[in-house]
Amino acid sequence: MNTIPAQYPFYRIKEKELLYDIGLLRDSLTENWGNFVMGYSFKTNSLPWLLSYLRTQGFYAEVVSAEEYGLAHRLGYPGRNIIYNGPIKDKKIFEAVLIAGGYVNLDSSQELTWMEELSALYPAREFSAGLRVNCDIASLCPGEELVEAEGGRFGYCFENGVLEAAIKRLSALPNVKVAGLHLHSSTQSRTVQVYGALAGMAVRIAQEYGLSLAYVDMGGGYFGGRSDKPDYRDYFKEICRVLGTYFDREQTTLIAEPGVSLISRATTFETQVLDVKDIRGRKFIVTDGSRVNLNPLVTRHVYPHHIEYCSDKNIRPKEGSQWICGATCMEYDRLFELVDDAALIPGDKIIYDTAGGYTMCLNPLFIHYFPAVIIEKEDGSFFTARAPWGNDEFLQKNYW
Repeated sequence: MNTIPAQYPFYRIKEKELLYDIGLLRDSLTENWGNFVMGYSFKTNSLPWLLSYLRTQGFYAEVVSAEEYGLAHRLGYPGRNIIYNGPIKDKKIFEAVLIAGGYVNLDSSQELTWMEELSALYPAREFSAGLRVNCDIASLCPGEELVEAEGGRFGYCFENGVLEAAIKRLSALPNVKVAGLHLHSSTQSRTVQVYGALAGMAVRIAQEYGLSLAYVDMGGGYFGGRSDKPDYRDYFKEICRVLGTYFDREQTTLIAEPGVSLISRATTFETQVLDVKDIRGRKFIVTDGSRVNLNPLVTRHVYPHHIEYCSDKNIRPKEGSQWICGATCMEYDRLFELVDDAALIPGDKIIYDTAGGYTMCLNPLFIHYFPAVIIEKEDGSFFTARAPWGNDEFLQKNYW
């Protein structure tokens, strides 16, 4: 195997593991529905190598900003393979994706107005639009741990009639069809039950408002890369069971937009121990990584990891408490505590597992710049997908 072409710390993406989860998603959709589109959430990890790789694997680009749309365009995604979501859209891109035959899921009052204007501007064209649904998950699935106590803030509310009004407004346009429903919504617990309930909402809305849907977009938010949690096989078995009670598999496309669940298993963040400090009986292990590389919002206190020791751990003394700390000069840069474990020494490697989602793209340029990203190819060779940033990269487009 080739030597890894990077200094610590760095991210590693294993192609073999990535292909495993791609296959798991594709097989689950094929077996349970057959007529489907796989979209990838650009916001989850916007590494250009990854986005380009997923395009070659048949994924559409799920984007939520003008910048992400431009990135998709530059990386070769055709307009018809764009899924445009998000609460704040760019009007020109909104129109461009619709004209190209891509998917646009409306999410605001102004987008309804844009749709009316586009309809009038191109009276001879037929347009298909989707609507993001906001429904009361707490009522649908009592006992679920919500992402926010007051419920979600995206989409058109079903319970108060706002969604119905949006459907009527679009249906009044002679060349516009309400072609899809976007059900992206989840809970902290991410249970299979929640996705079954959301699929049931798609059925209920289609029935109540007489919609003949070209697609149902179930969004993302699934667990992935964990043996103790559900995976795509569980989710899509239930989703498709419910959708199949009403929708025709040949007439209605099922869209999935995974992010974290697709790349977590494949990605690690790899650091090494640089120093051990003994301060009034407490051991602080200083590493070259940082909490901001793994949890930029600094809210987590549990980081799945494993340790590679540079010498036999069995002959080392045990320490009652060792705090693993990062490379910044901020006191909160503490990742986890090792309790009653072998003493760590410089040269040991601490490798954080399932580190692919919302890490690379949310990394702040704080004290240190972006680490390298290394791809471990299926054949065991390595490829540098992103060199570590230095001052040349940091100073670009700055003036003094």
